[in-house]
Amino acid sequence: MRLTDFFQATVTVADTHTWTLVSHDPASVLPQDALAEALADRIMEHQCRGSPHHYHAWRKRVDGGPHPSDAAEKALREAFIGPIFGLPENLDSVPTDHLEGYISQMLWYFLYLESPPEEIVRIEPPGFKSTDPGGDALAIHRVPGEYLMFRLWEIKKYTGDPVTSGTSVSSAVNDAFGQLNAKALEYLARYTAIGQELSDPELEQFYGQLVDLWLDAGREAAAGVSVSTSLCNIPRRCFTTFGHHFPRFVDPVRLRGMLTAVGDFTEFSFKVREFVWKGL
Repeated sequence: MRLTDFFQATVTVADTHTWTLVSHDPASVLPQDALAEALADRIMEHQCRGSPHHYHAWRKRVDGGPHPSDAAEKALREAFIGPIFGLPENLDSVPTDHLEGYISQMLWYFLYLESPPEEIVRIEPPGFKSTDPGGDALAIHRVPGEYLMFRLWEIKKYTGDPVTSGTSVSSAVNDAFGQLNAKALEYLARYTAIGQELSDPELEQFYGQLVDLWLDAGREAAAGVSVSTSLCNIPRRCFTTFGHHFPRFVDPVRLRGMLTAVGDFTEFSFKVREFVWKGL
């Protein structure tokens, strides 16, 4: 089942940018717990993509099979699960803030793969952990029948209480704008080296130009900001100052926002973690 089947999407096109609200309907026949289970499975398959036998061992245990071998369990606990989710016997080893940040990144990643705004030529996914250095994600698109365009993404989450904290989803969006503005060149510089390892000459050349294209604010350069939150925090308007923060990139195609909402995002993150732990 596709993750997008759990959500309803509303697209708003403004003069300066486009943004999409992707929200889970609590009355849906597809409950939030099933979404958490589906996301956990995709995360484990993704994290173990270089060692798929560890994913298969985890999946068999989730499905009621035998415990993984001692070696496989050690690998799962200490390499693929513990650093990201912590372990059941030590709930505080990974701060909730880091867990939520990671879930926000991976939820964006899999939803974006299933329903991209333009054809995806290549995508650099979020890091192994939410605290890894560098950009959150980079998507290379082909604008229909024309040229390659990259979109550098900054991904945040908002789990505060607007009443007691004095903050809102807009606070997280503005933080993302600021970080993307301040760090874009550094993030893109990190990505340039990846292109030199590709066998596609067109992509190799394009990756080598990422920093220059951003500096020139050419049509090939675009920005994206994504925030995950709880349903109760959905604002009437969002990303309204996108064009103000990126005036040289103003275009409904080049500036894109994505707001993803589930019932309670913190509880949802815990549910994903709980399901991951079932494979131990």
